Order: sequence, then structure tokens, then C-alpha cells
Amino acid sequence: MRYRFHRPRLLAVWAFCALAAGCAQPGAPSAVPSGSAAFAPNAAPTPPVTAPVTIPYPYVNNWTTTTYSGPGSKGKTTPGSDTGVTTVKFAVDPKTGVYDVPETIASKSGYVEVLNSAIGFYRYRGGIAQIILSDNFSYVAGPFVQTGMDTYPQTQNSIDFPMTPGRAWSAAATHVSYTNAQLSGKGAYGQNSSVNENADGTYASQTNYSSTKGGANQDNYASTASVSLTAPSTYSLAMPAAGMNELTQTFALPAGGTIAVTNSGKRPLPAKRGTVKVKDWYPGGGALPSALYKDDFRVIGTATTPSTCKSRAGQSATHVVESFANLDPVAGSYNTYTADYYLLALAKGQFWFACIVENYTNDNYANGWVFAAGHWGGLTSHQVGTETLIASAVKAGTEARGIRPNVPVLPFPSLPFRVAPLVERGRAFR
Repeated sequence: MRYRFHRPRLLAVWAFCALAAGCAQPGAPSAVPSGSAAFAPNAAPTPPVTAPVTIPYPYVNNWTTTTYSGPGSKGKTTPGSDTGVTTVKFAVDPKTGVYDVPETIASKSGYVEVLNSAIGFYRYRGGIAQIILSDNFSYVAGPFVQTGMDTYPQTQNSIDFPMTPGRAWSAAATHVSYTNAQLSGKGAYGQNSSVNENADGTYASQTNYSSTKGGANQDNYASTASVSLTAPSTYSLAMPAAGMNELTQTFALPAGGTIAVTNSGKRPLPAKRGTVKVKDWYPGGGALPSALYKDDFRVIGTATTPSTCKSRAGQSATHVVESFANLDPVAGSYNTYTADYYLLALAKGQFWFACIVENYTNDNYANGWVFAAGHWGGLTSHQVGTETLIASAVKAGTEARGIRPNVPVLPFPSLPFRVAPLVERGRAFR
């Protein structure tokens, strides 16, 4: 399951690409005891999923979005919803023990997203961990097509076993990614973006864009961003086809309740030169948080699945809670969610997610970015929603029965994944 946003940084100049996306985030008869032989310390580790297996997850996602036109605006609220089925498949290479996990999201609103992940189960901390090695995705919504890939130089830890109460871990990880987007027909364009992001959310990215008509380039731009926790963050934008010189924006660290945003460059520029003082909109106020990105998990223990899990309600499960937050000082966004995961033995050899309930909030601010709605430091949009995914009947194959995938020892860093994550959200059951 994807335990993070799929977040191409500053993927589009939003003035050109206003693709509406619902903020979705996923989502598995009695719970496997935390002290079971499969995950007991010093026991021969066994992955919780026996491949091949297919698990469909019908989902329901409801949200409201409130937009604000300026300081003091009361805001305009509109509801949104999406339903569909996310189908997760596990297959394993018996020679390497690496799992291939394609996840297909078929929405009734018309889009189809496929996320394909390479994962491994490795000995770690007296048990095993599910480790994401890389993933790639495709997203198709009518004439819009987007593809991309993430790689993890130090891997990404997504789930730890055994799930003893109080066990905690982080899924934040350094990653390198790219995305390609194409829109055909009216307003056609092509766009490429790449990002190198650290586990603390600091990153460097670049994007290039060109609108097209009949295959000919009509206009273009190029941009870069560099985001820091200890120094000013910067954004540059070059729009030569529009007759503009390169704009450089500097976002200072907060001081005295404000953030100084400075626009510089040789006129003409796509924004007015000079410095504005934007009200400090960062959570907590007064400073940036210790990390711009967090993705923390904690095992709560045995629980009864709630009524929101419907067909899976009232069952004994292992309850895991994820707390996610991502702040982008350049794009002016702050996204958070809390997800409750309930794991059950879905079938023989299949200890996975029976139900996931996620409550999320996505906020955008008038932070002075050239593509923001202003620089008053208040909200320009506020979105809250809940998504629920419930596992239906499991379809397990037989061709891999009796094959024990390799569970090698992986040399982790001493501080796992905390060393030097569209926009759009996706989900992956990994």
C-alpha cells in the first residue's frame, strides 16, 4: 500500500494545467497474533502474503473543498465524491524473493491508474520489514496521460513485523523520481518533471513545459525549485516564449511572524520585483517544523473493526495508525492525513489489510509563489475528506504454493530512512 503521496514536485504551472483530482488515499476471519511463529523474533521469517494472490478493494471517497478569493473571504464550499475498485495483485520471483505488486485503480469517475511496485521482505529488528525498492505508475483520464517512476537509493521501509503493540517506524525515505505528462486535443501540452527528495522533505526539482498544436511547440517554460529547512528556499521560472526574463523567487525563513518573499530578475518578469512580507502560515507558527515531511506508523494492538468497515465490521484485527504530513514552502501547500489500518487473515497465508479508513486535509495558501493566488498568507483552498477501502473476496493462486521466497538480511542505515515524495495523490497496497 502506498504510504505516502505520489508527489511530482511543482508538477505543472497550475495556470496552464487545472486538472481536478479527488484527494484519495487508500487502503485488508481473526487477526494474526503479534507473537505468531511467522513473525516471532529469531524465527524463520515468512512474508505475510503468499503469492500469487489478488485482492479487490472497493472504495468510497467523499470530500468538501472550500476556496477563498482573498483576505476576509468567507469561502465557497463544494462537495465531491468518487467510488471505484482498487485491485491489488502479488506475484513473486522465487529466485530473488522480490515481489511484483501491480495495483490498478478503476474509478467510476473515468480515470484509471496503475501503480507497479517492486518490494521485498527482509529480516529487520528481530522480525521482517516490507521494503519498497522502486515503483512506476501510469494515470489516464480521457486525453490526459501521466507516467512516472520512483527509486529509493536507501530503500523505503513500509511495514514492520511483528506487529507488537507500541512498535513504531517511519516510511519517510530519500527518493529520486520523474514524471511525464501529456494532454492531447484542445489545450494540448507536454511536460516533464524530476525531483531528488530527502527523507526530511527537502528537495531539488526541475520542470519543463511546452504547449503544442499539431505537434508544433507554441510556448514553453522551464522552472527549478530548491527547498531547505535551514536556509531560504528558491524558485526560478523562465518563460521566453511569453517574452519574459527569468524570475527568481526567494522564500526566507520566518521571522517576526512573517515570511519575506523576494522577486528578482531583469524586467520584464512574470511577477512584480521586490519583497513582500507574507503572514507566517506554517503549522505551529514562528518556524519551519523539524522536518517538512513525516510518515510515521504505530501499532496500536488488537481492536474490533469499526462499523465504517461494513462487510468487515465487528472482527478482531491488528490496528495500525499512520500519521502523515507534508509542507512545501514554495508551492504553499500543507497536506496531512491520519489512516487507520485493520489487518486480518483474509485467507490462508494472506495476512493483509481488511479495511482502511483515512481522514485527510489538503491546504493551499497565498504564500507569494508566482502561481499562487496572492501573498496575504491565508488559505486559498481547504479540502477535507474521508476515504474507506474494504477488502472483498481474495483470489489466491496455487502455482507458487510451497515456494518460500528468499528473506535476505538487508544492511539498513543505523537511523533507518531518516538520512539526507501531485498536486495529486495516489495509493498503493505494498
